[in-house]
Amino acid sequence: MQTRKMMLPLLVVLVLGLAPFGFGQFATKPHSQHRTLGYYDSTTGAFQPLGKAADAEQPPVTPTTGTITFRLTINVKSTIPKNGVIGCTGSASVFDDTSELSDDESGSAVATLVSGTQYLCIVKLPYSWLLSSPTTDQVGLAFDASIDYGYEVTATNGSATVVQPIGARATSHTLAPIAVPINGATTTESITLTM
Repeated sequence: MQTRKMMLPLLVVLVLGLAPFGFGQFATKPHSQHRTLGYYDSTTGAFQPLGKAADAEQPPVTPTTGTITFRLTINVKSTIPKNGVIGCTGSASVFDDTSELSDDESGSAVATLVSGTQYLCIVKLPYSWLLSSPTTDQVGLAFDASIDYGYEVTATNGSATVVQPIGARATSHTLAPIAVPINGATTTESITLTM
C-alpha cells in the first residue's frame, strides 16, 4: 500500500520533469546569419557578389550588342629579340546594377610594323550583354602589350618545329570606365604607348 501512495507523486514528478523537453520541439529555431555569396576580383581588389537567381516572371531582356575596338599604337624603344613577337590584349567588363550579373570580354592580337619602330595592334571585342539597366551601367576597360621571345624548338627527328613564346617586356593599364555604348555601336579606344 505504501508503494501505491508513492507511485502517484513519483509519476507526477516524472511527467512535470519531462514536460519541458516535450515543449522544446515547438520552439522556433534561431535564424542563421545571412551571407552574401560572391567572389574576390583580383583585378579590382573588390568583392563582387554573385547575381540573383533569374525570376521566371520577369520579362526577357533585349541584348545590348556592339563592338569595342582597342587600337594600340606601340612605339618600341626596347630591343626586339630575334623571332620576337609584339602582341596586345584588350578586355571589357560590365556589372549590371539591377540584375547583379556581370559580363567579361577579352581578346588578343599580334602587332604589325607600321614604320621604323612603330607598331599597330588592333583587338576587336564583339559583345552581346543581357543588361537590365544599360543606361546606368559602366564598362571597365583594360589593355596590355608585350614583346615576347619566340624560341624555335625542333623535334629530335627534325619533323616538327614549334615556336615557344617567353615574355621579354610587358605593360598593362586600365582606362577610365565608359558608359555602355548604344545598341549596335562600335566604340574605338585609341591608345599610344611606349615600350
